[in-house]
Amino acid sequence: MSELVTPSYEPLAIEAARQAAWREAGAFGTPPPQDERPHLYIKPSAPFTSGNIHMGHVRSYSIGDAYARFRRARGDDVLFAFGFDAFGLPAELGAIAAGISPSEWVQRCAEHMTAQLDRLGFSFDWERSFVSSDPNSYRWSQWLFLTLLDAGLVYRGSGNVDWCDTCQTTLATIQVEDGLCWRCHNPVRLVQRPQWYLRISAYVPENDRRLAELEDWDENSLASQRFVLGRVDGVELELAIAGGGALTVFTPHADALELARFVLMSPKHPDVESWAEDSRVHEQLEALRSGGLERSSRDAEAIALVDTGRSLHAPWGGEPLPVLISPVVDGRFGRTAVLGIPERDHADALIAERLPARAGAQAQDGATQGAGASDGSGSGPRPAVRYRADDFSISRQRAWGTPIPISYCEACGPVPVPREQLPVLLPTDIRPTGAGNPLAQLEEFVQTTCPRCDGPARRETDTLDCHFDALWLWIPACVPTDARGERLEEILAHPDLRHWLPCRRVVAGSDSGNFVFDQRIVTKALRDIGPLRFLSDGEPFAGCTFHEMVISQGRKMSKHLGNVVDPDELVDRFGADTVRLAVLYAANPQRALNW
Repeated sequence: MSELVTPSYEPLAIEAARQAAWREAGAFGTPPPQDERPHLYIKPSAPFTSGNIHMGHVRSYSIGDAYARFRRARGDDVLFAFGFDAFGLPAELGAIAAGISPSEWVQRCAEHMTAQLDRLGFSFDWERSFVSSDPNSYRWSQWLFLTLLDAGLVYRGSGNVDWCDTCQTTLATIQVEDGLCWRCHNPVRLVQRPQWYLRISAYVPENDRRLAELEDWDENSLASQRFVLGRVDGVELELAIAGGGALTVFTPHADALELARFVLMSPKHPDVESWAEDSRVHEQLEALRSGGLERSSRDAEAIALVDTGRSLHAPWGGEPLPVLISPVVDGRFGRTAVLGIPERDHADALIAERLPARAGAQAQDGATQGAGASDGSGSGPRPAVRYRADDFSISRQRAWGTPIPISYCEACGPVPVPREQLPVLLPTDIRPTGAGNPLAQLEEFVQTTCPRCDGPARRETDTLDCHFDALWLWIPACVPTDARGERLEEILAHPDLRHWLPCRRVVAGSDSGNFVFDQRIVTKALRDIGPLRFLSDGEPFAGCTFHEMVISQGRKMSKHLGNVVDPDELVDRFGADTVRLAVLYAANPQRALNW
């Protein structure tokens, strides 16, 4: 009797040959547009160029890849492209650790990570890939900055940053550990400095309103958008100001108005300056603004309060309501004024214990109490909404990022760089050390000519946060690389853009809510400005799938946490198909995958 022979499976030899055949045949290339055929754009998330691909990436791309293969198998045309988020802190830290320039680090990582992804058999169209630190990519970010600046949606303001006196540099949130600098372990303090901001507040209500129309989004995705919105429903009403006028105040407790004991105003409230005309109050307000505006309600026992020394009367009578200024408002209701109701709100109760004692506290100039205190200028409670989502800083005091296309001229002030002069090139030989911004020390970069008067000028040495790059870089993938031309207008006018947009499916981790939220904001802005007017609802993504994280050692798998698993070892043992199938089988996308 002959012996049974167990066939062996040698995935490495089989998969390598098959993947080579895919590449030679261009099996995953994006087909030319044929409007009569079903077609869809599937967008994966772009990883940081910070080392290696890990199993968290494998899970995300396996989900998108399975969907892309399924739709191709049905005969649909599929655009499934990929790119790298190469600017920002992760690349700087990797380059510092390796003792090379960020540009060298990015190139090394992109090549290695591409090889890993290719070996895993993902069906990306590599002909449309991008690296965000390539000048042909970041010129689009600079164009977007100037376009939003012209529309009043990018503006200059003052904001707080974490600063290390020893390293002479600003720090990202993850670089502050228990109030200490990650690098030198000395104390970090908040300082106020000029920043560039994105005015998302102009489109937050529309982002909220259109959530009901996103029928092909899963609940995880919708929940992430609601979380970023921070919508609070309640009522607003006017409280009279003595001598005329009224202040609009908000509360989520419509049934407890008469329990109010004070009014809290955000330091970012548009009318806050009129409440700080007294020199003492103004001085305290400036100190408060420099001391941290992003505290949560859990800090209410210690957070700064500024007593304006002024009070308001409510139409229902009772004691005057002192008006206080505090950053505790911002993280809960946005830049508004709210009623403090200790009986209904724990944070308000903590603040009530700290209310300043006022001798014979009166409304301004002895305004009368009672229902008549509104002196006809106010109105009764009406339904209202507030949002925590607010404008945010897009500039960073770091060298490795998209240069901000602004020059500073003594005669003309800040002057935008003309679009025909884009891109403003970032020097490729900069070498961050973790101390200071080396870009500000490069005179050959800093010194320039004013585009308006031809006089001497200095370039902006802050760079754009990599989050800003992500607002735009998913759009050019719709146009073949060789058809993108020298000007962005050629991409925006290309018919392929209308063919592939809106993107049919975004597949990303559940921590991507902010990115998607802000991409939705910018798409609406570009609709109104003109380039994306064909997206009438301003929604870039018809469908969205957010999957939960891969958990390792009880925490999200992440390079900076040091708990990653290298997929190369698994591919060596089991093969790429088995690895991809295993992560799909191990857990529903809506559940965490415990490794």
